[in-house]
Amino acid sequence: MDNMGISTEPSFLEVELPQTLLESPSTSTFLPDEEASICPLLSNSSILGPASLSHPLNPNHNGSDITSCNISNTDCKAETSSSDSSTGIAMDALDSTSTNLFNKVNYHHLQNNNLTANQDSSSCLKGNRNQSKEAPLFVSWNWPLIRKCTFFVFISGILGMCSIIVAQIATMPKHCNPKSAWYRGRVFYEINPVYYQDSNNDGKGDIVGIINSVQHLSELGISAVRLNSIFVGHDHSTDLNASFIDAIRPELGDFEDVQKLTQLLHSHNMTLLLDLPLQRLISGKPMDEVFEQVTKGLLYWSGHGVDGFYLKGLESLAHNPALPKYFATWKNIVGKDKVLIVDQSVLKHKTSSERTHLFSNIDLINMDLSIENGTQRLKEHIKHALTEMPLSEDSAWVHWSIKAPTPNVGSMDIYNTKQILATTLMQLFLPGTPNILYANEVEIAQKKEFNHETHLKHQKWLHESHNYTNAHSTESRNLQVIEQMIALRQLSPSLYKNYVCKANDKRPNTQVLPHSNADILIITRNYPRRNSFVSITNFGGQQLALDLNSHFYSGDRMLLPEGQTRKIYFKQFVINAFETIIVKLDK
Repeated sequence: MDNMGISTEPSFLEVELPQTLLESPSTSTFLPDEEASICPLLSNSSILGPASLSHPLNPNHNGSDITSCNISNTDCKAETSSSDSSTGIAMDALDSTSTNLFNKVNYHHLQNNNLTANQDSSSCLKGNRNQSKEAPLFVSWNWPLIRKCTFFVFISGILGMCSIIVAQIATMPKHCNPKSAWYRGRVFYEINPVYYQDSNNDGKGDIVGIINSVQHLSELGISAVRLNSIFVGHDHSTDLNASFIDAIRPELGDFEDVQKLTQLLHSHNMTLLLDLPLQRLISGKPMDEVFEQVTKGLLYWSGHGVDGFYLKGLESLAHNPALPKYFATWKNIVGKDKVLIVDQSVLKHKTSSERTHLFSNIDLINMDLSIENGTQRLKEHIKHALTEMPLSEDSAWVHWSIKAPTPNVGSMDIYNTKQILATTLMQLFLPGTPNILYANEVEIAQKKEFNHETHLKHQKWLHESHNYTNAHSTESRNLQVIEQMIALRQLSPSLYKNYVCKANDKRPNTQVLPHSNADILIITRNYPRRNSFVSITNFGGQQLALDLNSHFYSGDRMLLPEGQTRKIYFKQFVINAFETIIVKLDK
């Protein structure tokens, strides 16, 4: 210092600090921050206590020995700072830091993990920390139990969803077929009760006999049962002279029997239709009175569960200009889900606009298929019917019926039986609603006790005297073919639909193909993205070998025993006399 010309008197080296600097204003705020710190270099205020801590610059500082030692060491280092190098200062700082770091006093605020073996396991889990009074409520919840419950709820939800998916897959429809009204494309079964099953051994069939055979009709695939000749008239052998359409012939049953039959049919997903003979009601009466009586009859039977009506005997009213208005009223009475059936003769001499109006209020138009007028006339009749009927879901459909065969004196021969079977299969192949006559089923089963006067007089019920379960008998086989054809029709849109829709244009899905042989009738049915079908009927009395390769190549023959199929090639197609063969064409 003397060489540099600086005085070394103690008065110049002495520093006097003001009282405000000795007591730092941050003392009150420094200690809380230090106490909140978790740095291991800072002492724990809970151990030392707030009273033992004071600011290091306070002249009245009387801290612990450790604090005093640190201040003393600092003063010693300050006196020799002018002669020491920067390295010495750094080493002293490191020693001071190490001393504080390994000082046990500074770690009293940490948890002691050296627990004895006798300490309870719950104390190990909880530690020495006390729960704050301001902690949220959910901290004290039973979280292990909550986690278990949540896990089980989650697994249960997954299993429930999987079960629902499996159930939906199991119950999913196996066929994605377009829907249609219950009477469109379905099969009706026409019964005259007096010739059906006799339940009381009086020699005549009755309504109770029909009730007893509902299960058989359901297994056959029938959708509706149509009853005729059940009303009181002067001549019980026919319903043409019936004078009432609300009074049942007593020998057939009573109103309660009809109610039971209706309920039983509905429980088997079938419906009941009645023939309303109007010839006697119309004859010699003013039209207003006729309209009133028919309206009352429709209201009466509709209110008791009957699902449809065949209005017979309206041919004499075909020229009446008020007839379309009457049909509109009658259709409004029965409703949309019940049907009105009329004969095709009602449409004669009607203009196009009048037919359109009638078609909107009539559900089914009955057309008879006669096998006695020759194959060529039958073919023309089918073509005319398909051309005349509109292509719409909201308009009338064809109701196909086969005329009862004219019985020979004595008994039917085998050729007539085969003829009826072939015609019935062809009828079930046509678009519209086929109607199977019970008398034709009897003939198909080769029950030959016909009488020209009474037509099936003393006829035993078919399924009482006939072993239906014997698959090797011809009778059973014929009925099985009918049952198979009905089932095939119900599952094939190509058969139960009468048109296809392409680009908002409705086109018929039935074609009657020409053939050089007059006894051959070929009909094809098709539907988009489904197999097409062809029906080939030989109404002649001889076996024929046909070359149909110009129309078709191959397919599977249907209606074989036990649901079997057989490959068919149309280059050499052999068909027997009075036979109908149904083939599903290859795509």
